[in-house]
Amino acid sequence: MAQRDDEVIFSKALIRSREVSAQTAMDVFRGLKLRRTSGGVLVGRLHYSANPDRDPELHPEWKHSERKLYTSQASWDREQEIIDEAGGGELVFADTLITHWDKIVITAPDWRPRPQWDCYAGMDYGKTNPTVLLRAYVDHDGTIYFCGEYYVPGLEVWQHAATMKRMADVNKIRACWADPNIFYDTMEQGAARPGQAQERAKSINQLYVENEIPLFSKFALDRTDTSFAARLMLHWSNLEKRAPSVRIVCRNYSEKPQPGLLNWDCPNLLWELMRTRRVKLSAHQLLSRNASEAIVDKDNHARDAMKYVIMSLPQPTTKTLQQLAAEAVAPLAAAGDLTSANIRYQQKIEAAEPRYVPATLGHYARDKYRRYRPRWR
Repeated sequence: MAQRDDEVIFSKALIRSREVSAQTAMDVFRGLKLRRTSGGVLVGRLHYSANPDRDPELHPEWKHSERKLYTSQASWDREQEIIDEAGGGELVFADTLITHWDKIVITAPDWRPRPQWDCYAGMDYGKTNPTVLLRAYVDHDGTIYFCGEYYVPGLEVWQHAATMKRMADVNKIRACWADPNIFYDTMEQGAARPGQAQERAKSINQLYVENEIPLFSKFALDRTDTSFAARLMLHWSNLEKRAPSVRIVCRNYSEKPQPGLLNWDCPNLLWELMRTRRVKLSAHQLLSRNASEAIVDKDNHARDAMKYVIMSLPQPTTKTLQQLAAEAVAPLAAAGDLTSANIRYQQKIEAAEPRYVPATLGHYARDKYRRYRPRWR
């Protein structure tokens, strides 16, 4: 009977839609609106409240739990509330960082990455803008810790290189991904001196190599900011129920840049992430274009270095054989049975080590060797 009543209501709405002017929205029932375009095409707008199980007035708990799956209010408004212009000028990461600051940001003064963790880095070169070398560590579970940055504007390559060489753990960096533009031979070396040939153009990377910084590798994956933002927010999604898989070490956050070499903190990275916004379209542009997902290209130097690391998907640090064996016998050691723990530890090591079995000759080969072996007299 209820279904028949809905059909009658819908039929009346269809008739009414022909009597009103084009683009006039009409409420059919809760959560459903209809309108006709100037060309006579019928368009429906179906809101989640049309489903009684999701109606906030009947079941407010559904909206509360579902909202947690979205990384920002703007993304919720666009997808669930059908607000097309939502997100313009939105701060991309600030809401998540502020809400889950204690989970994402490490502020303990004595925190240090473990020596056995793999170390990676990202680099973004700037002339008047800051040149950034951002260091990251990856633990055994794949969590990435950004811990240490060089952030200095307005110097020459040789000046940057001299300070970069003093960065902590710079010799432990396994890979450092950088903007592909620094690998092109675009740096002119000045006019030729009298009696000497003109020097060839060099790349910025080559200048760093000549200054004993042979670190950088060309980043060849997706460089778009929108893809990076989506990837980073996946690392920070659903933090009410899980730990973040990207963390930032910062004990001296400030509302302004802090240029210099910071061996164990990343305040400039946090400062840039907190200011990251989406492009805002004007009211006239929104008439013909969807809300922009693009990110404003400003204050993004440490963010770009972070992007190169995040998008490169560094693998978790591999545990050594000794670490795996120690973890296996930890319950025995905790119970005080040190003898059994030591025996089990040695067994784990021996079982994992490769064994070399000497190759033996078969019956046919042995007979042939005896027959034709050289006889010395």
